[in-house]
This record gives sequence, C-alpha cells and structure tokens, in this order.
Amino acid sequence: MNGNMGLKEWASTCLAYAEGNPLLLLRKGGVGDAGLGRPDGLFWLVPTWVHQQEQGLRHDRRDLLAKAEALRSPGGILRLSLAARLIAAWEIQEDLVLQELLSFHAMTEETVAKRFHYRKPGLNAWLLRVWKAPSPIDLPWNPAWDGCVSWMDLGQGHGLDDGAMPTADESVTKNLYERLAVVLGQPSAGPFSALEE
Repeated sequence: MNGNMGLKEWASTCLAYAEGNPLLLLRKGGVGDAGLGRPDGLFWLVPTWVHQQEQGLRHDRRDLLAKAEALRSPGGILRLSLAARLIAAWEIQEDLVLQELLSFHAMTEETVAKRFHYRKPGLNAWLLRVWKAPSPIDLPWNPAWDGCVSWMDLGQGHGLDDGAMPTADESVTKNLYERLAVVLGQPSAGPFSALEE
C-alpha cells in the first residue's frame, strides 16, 4: 500500500490513534480547502500544533497534547510515522447529534459547535484504521504544505513495509464502529475493510 497524501490533524488526535485509542475525526476542511475531500486509499497523518488545539481540548484530555510532543517533526522536516485508511464516514447534518458524540472525541462542545457551523452547517465524521511505520519517513519540508489546508500532496507514494503494525486491535475499531453506527446510523461511505483497495 502506498500513500502520496498527508492529512493534517490535531497532534492530540494523532497521539490517541498512536496509543491504540482511536477517536472520531470531525472534519470541516481548512480555509484553503476547496471541499471536504474524503480519503481514498492509504494516507499519512500529519500532526499539527495549531493554537486552537490548546483551548479546544476538554480538560480531561489535555494530557494528549503534552504526550504528543513525541510526534513532532524536527525543524525543516516532515516526519511520517502514522499511516491510515478510512473505515467509515458519516455526514452530520443536524447539530442535535453532537452531544451524543462527546465520548467519541476529545474536543470541547464549543469547539465542535463552531466547527459544525463554520461556512455552512455540517461535519464529516471519519473513523480510521491506523498503522505505525517501523521506521519514520523523513521528507524535506515543502513550503507548499504551509497554510490552512487539510491535505498535503507528498509528491510520491510512501508505503508501509511488512513490519508496520496496526496501532489498535481490529476488534477495538470494530467495536467503535458499531457504537458509532448506533448514534449516527448507516455511514455514507463504508464500512470498509482496512485492506480494501
């Protein structure tokens, strides 16, 4: 499997996945994004340390941000260590359901509400399966990756070798999917097998 795209995501969320505690991604797209593009195939998680993250995390999950320093790339380098595939995607059109999702992510209610209402009401909710690369892949930082965009074109595919291990047992991901389906219903995409092409 090769992935030539990177997805910018809060470092706290990436750390939760790295520790085997998958969280629901609630995506809206960056200011510079043309749309809410859904991932297709393998892609890389790129931890970000945006200022809003400090205020946007619930107090009971602030530990994630401190521990996520281990994921920070060296200066001038993009370090890839977490690869992902989409398992299921939902389109959330009503904000009434947001309260029921609190246990599935680490953000404050206010942060989620702001994200939901940004531009126009709605959110994409994604469940991922994540693998940790045996050895990180270091790429020179490309200025084209700067700015408020969600997706980064890495220029070429960077694959996972045979030593890559899922960060969470498949049963954990399956259980989370089943609990989410009770709240959100049938996904708009998936559920997919982690290895589907």
